[in-house]
Amino acid sequence: MPAEMIKAKLKSAERRIAFVASRLEGVMARELKDAISEIKECTALLQPDVEAVAEGVAVLLVDDEEIIRRIGSSILSREGFSVILAADGSEALGLYEQNRDRIKCVVLDLVMPKMDGMQAFRHLRKTAPNLGIIITTGYGEDEIRKKFGNLNLQGFLRKPFTTASLVEMVGKAISHTEKKERE
Repeated sequence: MPAEMIKAKLKSAERRIAFVASRLEGVMARELKDAISEIKECTALLQPDVEAVAEGVAVLLVDDEEIIRRIGSSILSREGFSVILAADGSEALGLYEQNRDRIKCVVLDLVMPKMDGMQAFRHLRKTAPNLGIIITTGYGEDEIRKKFGNLNLQGFLRKPFTTASLVEMVGKAISHTEKKERE
């Protein structure tokens, strides 16, 4: 179950328990209020690592469609991530070189003009083998794997992607990069 769905279920349970607790007194009310605190703690654990963001971690979002860049940037920024935008593979490579110490995840569209996502992916893998990379495309994952083989990816997002899937996958890719850097 995606983290976004779990958060929604926890918030729903929290509201129901709070309603019942507001009608009770004594031991039952205290127990329910303690349950609400535990639910809030669990919900907080499902949030992206805001400490990492505060330390200057950035996500490089690469897509030739401006609307995808705008929406993706809005989603990730709202979740606390710093976002750097590129419109094609060659621009992405330049921005990566300028910000390689901050970029811990690249969300890379597969089909773009100038330099496509696969060319950019191969270059990034050579220069940054431990970097968390997520490929986005309208094509199916099986189709891409048949064409390009088994890629060393931290995620594959089919467009249109959901807020929850983007945020969850970016969080995992950043964790992957940071873990590899510590090894």
